[in-house]
Amino acid sequence: MIEAVIFDLDGVVVDSEPLYQQAEERLFREYGVRIPEEDWPLFRGGSEQRFYELARTRYGVTASIAQLRRKGRQYLFSIFDSSLDFMAGFLELHRQIEGRYRLGLVTSTPGAVYNRMADRLGLNGYFQEVIHGGMTAHSKPHPEPYLVMMGRLKVEPEQTVIVEDSIYGLRAALAAGAWTVALTGSVPEEDMPPAHAVVSSLTILSPEFFERFEMHAPGAVPKFAATSGPP
Repeated sequence: MIEAVIFDLDGVVVDSEPLYQQAEERLFREYGVRIPEEDWPLFRGGSEQRFYELARTRYGVTASIAQLRRKGRQYLFSIFDSSLDFMAGFLELHRQIEGRYRLGLVTSTPGAVYNRMADRLGLNGYFQEVIHGGMTAHSKPHPEPYLVMMGRLKVEPEQTVIVEDSIYGLRAALAAGAWTVALTGSVPEEDMPPAHAVVSSLTILSPEFFERFEMHAPGAVPKFAATSGPP
C-alpha cells in the first residue's frame, strides 16, 4: 500500500530551473564563459558544490568556489524575489493528496537557498518532513537522502512514490528502491534513467495514479506509459 509521496524541489515543486540558469549564465558571463545548452542537464539535480566544481573544471574558471557561490547566490536571490513560483499543477496535486499520504521534500539545494525559497512560498507548510542539502552525508545521486526521508516518514521503499525530474535525482530515487515517477521538462526524456512512470505534467498525477503501483513489485515493473501511468 502506498503510504508516502516524496518530492524533489527544483523543477518539481517550484519552477526554479530557469531561474537558476539565468543566475548562472549571468555569473559565468563575468568570466567569459557561455555554458552550452547541452551541458545544463549535467548540472541539474546535483549539489551546489558539485555544480561549481564541475563548472570550474569544465570551463577553466579560476575563481574559488566560495567566490562563485557568493556571487551566484546574490544573483539567484534577486531573481527569486521577483519570479519564484510553484510548478503548474503542484498546488492542485497537493490538495488531492494532503492527509492521504505522508509527504516529504528532498532536495540537494543548500539550506540558505532553500530557506529563501521556503520563506517566499511557505514551503515548510506543505510537507511533514524536509531534507535539504547538507543534512545528509551524501547528496544525490546517492540514495541516502531518500532513505533518510523514508526513515523519518516511517515507510518502506515499496510504500513510497518519489517524483523527480533530474538525472541525479532519478538515480537516487531508483537506488533507494522506491516507486519512481520522472517528470519531463528539465532533462530530455531520452537521457533519463528508466523510471517506473514518465509524465509530462504534475496534472497527470493523482491518488488513483499512485494507487496503481500497489498491483506490482517495484523491482519487476517496466516503464509505464507517460499519459496513463501504471497499468
